[in-house]
Amino acid sequence: MCDRPASRRSALKMSLAAGGALLAGSTLTAAPAQAATGDRLVMLGVDGGPKVNAGRAKPALALVTGGRTYLVDCGLDTTRQLVAAGLTFASVRNLFVTHHHLDHTSGLPDLVLHGWTNAPTALSDLGLWGPPGMSRKVAGLKTLFGQDVELFETGGGFPEFPRLRARDVSVGARITHVMEDEHVVVDATRVFHGPEVKNAYAYRFTLKRSGKRVVFSGDTAAPDPNLIELARGCDVLVHEVQDNDQVDAIANTLPPDQGEALRRHLLEAHSNVTDVPAVAKAAGVRTLVFCHYTPVPQPASVYLGKAKAAADAIGYRGTIIAPGDLDVIPL
Repeated sequence: MCDRPASRRSALKMSLAAGGALLAGSTLTAAPAQAATGDRLVMLGVDGGPKVNAGRAKPALALVTGGRTYLVDCGLDTTRQLVAAGLTFASVRNLFVTHHHLDHTSGLPDLVLHGWTNAPTALSDLGLWGPPGMSRKVAGLKTLFGQDVELFETGGGFPEFPRLRARDVSVGARITHVMEDEHVVVDATRVFHGPEVKNAYAYRFTLKRSGKRVVFSGDTAAPDPNLIELARGCDVLVHEVQDNDQVDAIANTLPPDQGEALRRHLLEAHSNVTDVPAVAKAAGVRTLVFCHYTPVPQPASVYLGKAKAAADAIGYRGTIIAPGDLDVIPL
């Protein structure tokens, strides 16, 4: 990795080449994974929804500070993306799940199993934090893959299987303390992600070294008042975005009843990209970063263009970044 931060122009060029896009408003830029060191966000996967799209990784975001990697969600391809980003499995000590939709959790078996076998920087100890059901999910993983693990333990040269510390986190409308270690303080609040999702969370990380605060919205419908309160005055808000203009395009490909159910879920449980700048303005957020692009694959610049128009209309002057997979955002 380069020890010198990329210039504003070169970082922007690299970001656009990677599929990301940026609305200038400060010196904070997005760049590919190898272009930054120090405290940073690594956008491992920013493609939302359960459908697999070629060349796009599912939701997984890494906050890197103090040599530790804190994961928020663990969708398909998280393990490969960690390798591509140059982040070791040994640096991953905590994973925070926003909710139990499979596009946010299906990479968990890969992370544990293949992270364990990647000596000499293997996964060794992992705290897993998430809504009720987290501990059951982790226990089921051990049961499902127990035989496979035993065969490698017997015949293999691999380290001891990782210690998995699952925590079922109960969060209400008020801001709830989740965990603290030598590098971060993590708080959470409940957000709305449709009536069928009883527990969907947003997380706030306070970095002890710098005092900066980074908030991850998870999946939610903007504007969510609990999220705005959690993000008030924060340095970076990572927020899901949806292009509502494309909802009919996907819903109309399904049988009528199924299509209407999907249309209703998408419109009531996700955030139209044009509504998200107002969330950032209400919370006084300095930098807004997009993630979880839905409902169909499109260039990040499409979302950025719509957000810019909305931001100009309401007078939001912060920086807006629409990154692609593996883009890095220095903190």
